[in-house]
Amino acid sequence: MTFEAKQTSLPRRLLICGLGSIGRRHARVIHQAWPDIELSVMRSGLGLDSPELALMSHQFSDLDAAIAWKPDASVIASPAPFHQQQALALARQGIPILIEKPVGIGSESMQAWDELLQLSRDVPVLVGYVLRQDPCAAHIKEKIERRELGKVLEADFYCGSWLPEWRPNTDYRESVSSRRSLGGGVLLELSHELDLAGWFFGEFELAFASLQQSGLLDIDVEDQVLLVGRSDVCSLVTIRLNFCTQPSRRRVVIRCERGEINWDVLTGDIEVRIRDQPAQGFQAHLVADDRYRLQAEHFMECIRGDAVSHCSLSDGLEVLKIINQARIRSAN
Repeated sequence: MTFEAKQTSLPRRLLICGLGSIGRRHARVIHQAWPDIELSVMRSGLGLDSPELALMSHQFSDLDAAIAWKPDASVIASPAPFHQQQALALARQGIPILIEKPVGIGSESMQAWDELLQLSRDVPVLVGYVLRQDPCAAHIKEKIERRELGKVLEADFYCGSWLPEWRPNTDYRESVSSRRSLGGGVLLELSHELDLAGWFFGEFELAFASLQQSGLLDIDVEDQVLLVGRSDVCSLVTIRLNFCTQPSRRRVVIRCERGEINWDVLTGDIEVRIRDQPAQGFQAHLVADDRYRLQAEHFMECIRGDAVSHCSLSDGLEVLKIINQARIRSAN
């Protein structure tokens, strides 16, 4: 099989696999930015109908039929257990892919991942850890790489929210987030923080993990996670995740040799305090779908061959490796 790895223009046809809340978001963002791109969806049909269905020229219940439609690009927004099989089928046809995070659930075939990695050398395969698109994250990464605050000593990533409020008009107990069989649980669902830790500080070495159920939610997966580890750049990294608290809070605090970086992810505010200097501020008050729009623009650049992925399949698999390690350590 041969195909043209670099397209000279935007895709004419784009397939979205899955039309849950995240699939609908991708559909809205792409249609608003590029209304001439023809959208279609491959879905089980078990989910609720939505206004985004009106954006679709075709609906498919079978991936082979969807591929026969000859899409020029694809977004995989189905439940995580289906990601590997769908991505492999699409990549084998030379179709560029954006895979929503996480790339899988950790029990997939390593041989299949190896094949997809090989295919990704020629076919753009991006992973949707969308916080990498946030200007605040880029600002922090630049300061760390320039060592503006000296040596990094410790970092704390915290993300807490109340799962029943995530998806209005949906019973949280029936959502993907709540069901082990669909790749639910806070460790997979809020794995953005794991990806950010690796992106900021390099390969993450896990030392301790605790996965717990608070008892506040009627679910069969963990809703509280504590991870402790290190990297070559940062000797102490803590990651705390939950979806059983109110009000929502999402912060990154990085303490360094000469000061501290505080990022309120929800408000888009950064405060940098360096010893003997006035506090510095940085703001990126993104709204609604802004990060996803930036991610979609980057995806289009990669399809045209004008950019290299900000978040590759290898990056996504590195997060999955940490998730598997965390499960093992917590169980022992």
